[in-house]
Amino acid sequence: MGLAKKATLEDANLKIMVWGESGSGKSRFALSAPNPIVVDLEGSTRLYANEFDFYKAEVDKTEKRANNSAVLTVNLLTEILEGQYPDRKTLIIDPITDLLDCIEDASAKKYEQMVGKKVGELNPLQKTKWYAYRREMSRSVLNQLKDVPMNLILVARAKNVWDTKDGKMQPVGVTYDALDIVEYLMDIVIQLEKSGEETKAIVKKSRIGNLPKILEVKNYSSIEKALNENNTKQLAKDSKE
Repeated sequence: MGLAKKATLEDANLKIMVWGESGSGKSRFALSAPNPIVVDLEGSTRLYANEFDFYKAEVDKTEKRANNSAVLTVNLLTEILEGQYPDRKTLIIDPITDLLDCIEDASAKKYEQMVGKKVGELNPLQKTKWYAYRREMSRSVLNQLKDVPMNLILVARAKNVWDTKDGKMQPVGVTYDALDIVEYLMDIVIQLEKSGEETKAIVKKSRIGNLPKILEVKNYSSIEKALNENNTKQLAKDSKE
C-alpha cells in the first residue's frame, strides 16, 4: 500500500485556540468538545463536572510526574500515545498561558546553569541567544501538542496591547497571552468577547472555509456543523466524479 491516500475531513483532528478575558466562557467552550481530557492548570474545571463528561489532570507537587505544568503535560502526552485513554477525543490545555510560563521558568534555570549567569545579567548578544533558546524549548512542547492524535484546544487568557496614545503609554486593545507561534500552529483561533451578559465568539483564523466570522452557537457544535457541511459537499462532489 502506498504511503499517501485521499485527503478527507472525516475524523479530522482540529487544533484550536480559544482566548478571552476572565468570565468569557473559554473553559466551557473547550469542554463542549468531544470526549475531552483536560490539563487543568487553574484547578477550576471541577466546577463543570455535572455539566460535561471529561477527565482532568492537575499539577501535584508531591508527584514526580506531575510536579509542574510542563512535566505534567509531557507525561500525559506520553500516556495518551501509549493508548491509556482510548475513549478520549480532545486534549485541552487550560490555560496555555500557564504552561508557557512554566516552560520559560524551567528554560531560564537550565540556561543560567549553562552560561553561569542570571538571565537578567545577560548582555544584548547573550539575550538574543537566550530568546532563541527559550523559543526552541517552547516550540518543542508545542510541537508535541500539535502532533497529538486527537483534537487539541488551547485556552489562553487575554492581555492588553500597549501603545503611545495622547503622549503616553496606555492599553489600545487586547490579544491572547501566548507566543505568536501558537496562533501559527492552530487551525482555528476564536476570541470570546464579553459585553454585559452577552458573549460574542469571533473567529480570528480558520482553515475551515465555511466557518462564519461570528459563531451563533458559542461552543464546539458550531465547528462540528461546519465540518459536517464540508463533508457533505465533498461526498456530493465525489459522487459526481
